[in-house]
Formats: sequence, C-alpha cells, structure tokens
Amino acid sequence: MKRNIFFIFILIPLVFQAQSKKLKLDEAIKLGQEQSRSLKISQSKIAIADAKYVELKDMVLPSLNVSAGYSRLSDITPFAFQIAPNTKPIVFFPTLVNDYTSRASINESVFNGFRLKNGLMSQQYLLEASKLDYEKDKSEIIYNIINAYYNLYKIQASKLLIQQTLAQADERIKEIENMEKQGLAIHNDVLRAQLQRSNIELSEVDINSNLQIANYNFSVMTGLPEGTQIEIDSVDLFKARDFKKFPDYLQTSFDKRSDLKAADFRKKASEMNLKVVKGTILPTVNVGANYYYANPNPRYIPPADVFHDTWDVGINLNWNLTSLYTTKHQANEAKFMIDQATEMNDLLSDNIRMEVNQDFVNYKESQKKIEVASRSVVQAAENSRTLQSKYDNNTALLSDVLDANVLLLQAKLNLTYARADAEIAYNHLLKSTGSNQ
Repeated sequence: MKRNIFFIFILIPLVFQAQSKKLKLDEAIKLGQEQSRSLKISQSKIAIADAKYVELKDMVLPSLNVSAGYSRLSDITPFAFQIAPNTKPIVFFPTLVNDYTSRASINESVFNGFRLKNGLMSQQYLLEASKLDYEKDKSEIIYNIINAYYNLYKIQASKLLIQQTLAQADERIKEIENMEKQGLAIHNDVLRAQLQRSNIELSEVDINSNLQIANYNFSVMTGLPEGTQIEIDSVDLFKARDFKKFPDYLQTSFDKRSDLKAADFRKKASEMNLKVVKGTILPTVNVGANYYYANPNPRYIPPADVFHDTWDVGINLNWNLTSLYTTKHQANEAKFMIDQATEMNDLLSDNIRMEVNQDFVNYKESQKKIEVASRSVVQAAENSRTLQSKYDNNTALLSDVLDANVLLLQAKLNLTYARADAEIAYNHLLKSTGSNQ
C-alpha cells in the first residue's frame, strides 16, 4: 500500500507537467489555422464554387445519349388486299407484336448567344472570389490568434509582477514586525502593510480568474486539450517595427486586401450575368446525329421481323421571339445588380480608408504610450527608493512608502500592457492592409 502511494505521488507531478505547453506565436498561428472552423467552412465554399464551375464547363461538351427498349404489342388483323375474288389476300403490312428499339444520338450546340461562355466566365469569377474570401478569413484568424496570444501574455506577465510584489510585501511585513518588537514601529504600521498585501492579493485573485478563462479560450482556438497550461514564449515577442507613412499603408491595403479583390470579382460576375441575359434574345443553333437499330425498323416497308440500322444527321435553329420582350426586364435586374456591386465596392473602399487610418493612429499612439510608461517606471522606481530611504531614516511615513510601492506596481503593469497593446495594434494595422497572411 505504501509503495502504491509512493508511485501516485511520483506520477502526479508528471501529469501536471504533461498538461503544460510552451508555445511560440508562429506555432499558435499554425495550430489556430488548422483548428479553425471558419476556414473549413470557407474551404467547403471554394469546393462548391469549383464544382459549379466544372458543371458549367461540362455543358460545353457534346451531349451523347443511348437508349434501348422493348414493347409487346397487341395482336391485330394485318392489312391485306384481295386482287380478285376467290384469291388469297396479299398482306402488305404483317402484324408484328414484338417491337425492339435502340438509339444512339449526339448533339452539339454550335451557337447559343454566347450564354455558356459568359456563364462560365461568371462562375469562374465567383470561384476566384470564394478563394479570396478564404484568404480574408485566414487573415482574421491570424489576427485573432495574435490578439489572444498577447492578451494571454499580458495576464501572465501581470501575475508574475503581482507575485513579485507580494513576495516583497511579505518581507516588508516581517521587517516591520521585527521593528515593532524592538519598539521602532507601532502595531498600526504592521496592519497597514498587511492591508496593502491583502489588496494586492485581491488583484491576484482577479488575475488568476482572467488567466484561467484566457487559457481555456486559447486552448479551444488552437485545438489543444482543455487542461493544457499554455506558457507564452516571450523570445522575439517584441520586435523593432518599420513604421511607414500613412499613404504607403493605404496604397498597400488597396493592392492586397482580399475582400476588395473578391468584391471586384463579384462585380465582374454580375457583368457576365448581364451578357448571359442579353444572349437569350439571340437564336440557338444545334447540330446532331442519330443512329437507330430496331426490329421492325419503321423506315423499311413493308415491316419485317428483322433488325435494320438507319441513321440521320441534322441542324436545328430555335429562336424564342418572346424573349425580345421578356429579356429587357431580366436585363434591368442584372444592371441593378451591377450598380449594387459598384456601390458595395465604393463602400468597402471607404471603410478600408477609415480602418487603415484608425489603425495607423492607434499604433502611432501606442508608441507614445510605451515612452510614457517607460518613463513612469523609472520615476516610480526612483520615488519608491527615495521614500524607502527616508522611511529607514525616520523622515517619511510608512503610508507614503506603501503608496509608492503601489504606484511602482501600477507603472510596471502599464508598461507591460502598453508593449503588448502596441504589438496588437501593429498586427491589426497589418490585417487592415492585407499584409498579415
């Protein structure tokens, strides 16, 4: 029994260790893309559009049909003619009750008002648009993973800072308790230090809750087991960025944005649909050939219980004259669809301009926040050191020292958040310009 308990205590740390995973940002992005449901849906949309394109492409091929059948006919009196009285009637058309038919035919559309050609081009544009929709969804997934990754970093870094502050608070409480025993401090100072630690501990409780939620959500996003404790790899997490001018980012967005290109392809598809509609007012010309192998073959007179083969070739012209009137309503609808697609393109362009400008301003401001936060950490550290020195020399109050420590913790947290938020802002700028794929 003791031996089993020993092995249980050995295995428990291994189990918890197996649930912890150190994850780089590139690895997280790769896992997120593999796990993404939206990307799988986008892939299925591409497959559907491709199937429709192939289906239309097959319609260009000649139509080949083969048929065969058998019929049992009722017995009737054969058609006969008697030349003279008391002579045997001559049967011109004997009664054949078994009817065997087989036919092979091939038909090809020679001219159809370019409807097949334009319809095929329209579907090809829609196929390209669906591929670009996939790239857009992929860009969204990449940004969402990056955003979640840096938010998880912020929480983990905050927890580490709070734990360090709690350790310092414990040391300070011990020092003040020793000073109280020596008569150098009053009991109220001990209570003040303990109260500050309790307040910081409350912040740690909130951080742990947020960390648990963020860790669970990130595990779901990347397809990792739900119990996995993700460790952020902070190596190369913050890099020097080449910050360009706003016109450069704006031009890049119009060159690379997948959704803008997809909208343009959908507009072209609408233009092809208009040509398809206009093509319905034109006549259609088909050529075809048929091969018959039948018993009896109706082309042979008189009919006989014998298999004969025959064939025919021909050309057919069909012109639906009512389409000259009805097509104009369909053409008007197609024109309205083109106008709608044009307006949607313009609206999307305006939204892209505003989005890029907002992201550009946000990233520029995030750099200023880092500078201010860095300066605040230096100032808060110096303020804390100075007050601690004065307190040690009995020229400052303990409350001032405790307040200075809180300000230092807040300054460090602000710097941590500012650096992570700057990376998030930069990646959102890349997404808005279509450059994060």
